[in-house]
Amino acid sequence: MKRWLQNLMSGRYGSDELSFVLLMLYLGVCIFAMFTHLRIFQLLGLAIILWAFFRILSRNIPARRAENAAFLGFLSRTGANRRARRARRQDKEHRYYRCKQCGAIMRVPRGVGKIEITCPKCGAKLTKKV
Repeated sequence: MKRWLQNLMSGRYGSDELSFVLLMLYLGVCIFAMFTHLRIFQLLGLAIILWAFFRILSRNIPARRAENAAFLGFLSRTGANRRARRARRQDKEHRYYRCKQCGAIMRVPRGVGKIEITCPKCGAKLTKKV
């Protein structure tokens, strides 16, 4: 049995972080489907598990690596954004403003009164009371 599984998986991609997340998502969708008894969630769970096994058994290793890298990049960006927002909320000594033209975030010390802020990226001027 062990030899058969080794022969089956030779040359295949195997599991990675995205496959693990898909399997956990499948588990969550199946549990939700058991409580709601909605057919759409059962079909969604089936689609998720088929996608996960397709990725695990795939022989196109460069494509699966690229998918996993894109997924990990997405996770790191969302985690970095979440940490930055939390740090801005906890910073009581500064105010943060977003440039209306380019979307850059600018930090200004609190309590200086009315101030004209120049965006470092696009040079737009913004007048605010801090």
